[in-house]
Amino acid sequence: MKKVDCEFHYYHPELIKYLTGQHTAPRYYPDTKVLELREGAASKFGTITNTYPLIDELMDFGERRVAEMDKCGVDVAVMGVSPAHEELPKEDSIRFAKMSNDAVAELMRKYPGRFVGAAALPTMYVDEAIAELERCVKELGFKYWHTHSNYRNSHLYEAKYLPLLAKCEELGCAFYMHPHSSDDADMKDMGYVFAAPGLGFGLDTMRTSLRLILNGTFDRFPKLRMILGHMGEYYPYILDRIDNRFAWIHDDEVKMKERVSYYFKNRNVIMTTSGMTSKDAFLLAKKVIGIDGIIFGSDYPYENLKVMTDTWNQISAELTDEEREKFWHGNAERYGLV
Repeated sequence: MKKVDCEFHYYHPELIKYLTGQHTAPRYYPDTKVLELREGAASKFGTITNTYPLIDELMDFGERRVAEMDKCGVDVAVMGVSPAHEELPKEDSIRFAKMSNDAVAELMRKYPGRFVGAAALPTMYVDEAIAELERCVKELGFKYWHTHSNYRNSHLYEAKYLPLLAKCEELGCAFYMHPHSSDDADMKDMGYVFAAPGLGFGLDTMRTSLRLILNGTFDRFPKLRMILGHMGEYYPYILDRIDNRFAWIHDDEVKMKERVSYYFKNRNVIMTTSGMTSKDAFLLAKKVIGIDGIIFGSDYPYENLKVMTDTWNQISAELTDEEREKFWHGNAERYGLV
């Protein structure tokens, strides 16, 4: 069975080097292996309970990744950059986006058929982001764009980003909305885990993605596709409730033409399993969203790839042959992600 992993993360070593010289967030403290993406919300790479040096894995562009993929039976991995570059000053954001994309393109050339690129863009600078997206798709052969739920004080649902989303649809290019740690003061007060992977990631991604749906983005761009990780964040559990409330209460700010669930059924929104190992959560998502809307993703190296592949081999063993094909590679191929 061919296996495609739609969420591999990386940092370009030059970006990490740049972040060590920063005096405010985002910055990296190499002595303590802390990456501070928000003031007061720092990811402590030195204390994450994985069995490998996480920051080294993130900066690897070769043999380690391939060896890990071979050990775990992953045939193809999509490389998506971790957060930081999108919220840098303009020239730095442009420089590190191009540097990251060029490094992934070289990885693709070095290991043919093993890696796929997801574009890193200087997102807040829309004209430059459009130009880089076109370069990534037309010249480098990348398949989609990897972005984040916020750019500190800016979000993808703002009107300024409509030309970029229009270009995505024109190019047939999906976008993966990966979480970023919340910048809300009450979230940061409880530390990084609360503001980010423990709760804030899901809340922030739902806030941005739901506003994109509500403001009519997928009516304006009906062929546009958004990918969400972590089994669709919290959507499978509350989608019925969302439909119910927006149908019952009229709100002039809501511009969508259909119910929220329509955009999942129409596959404007699909999801990956990244960072999830719950069979019960998968079965709920499969029932609510359907197997056609779910794709394997590991979240490597933030998650242990062996644990993720072993877990999903066990869970998928109970699927039909057709469902397993869709889950491991068929849906990714169908939606043009590899």
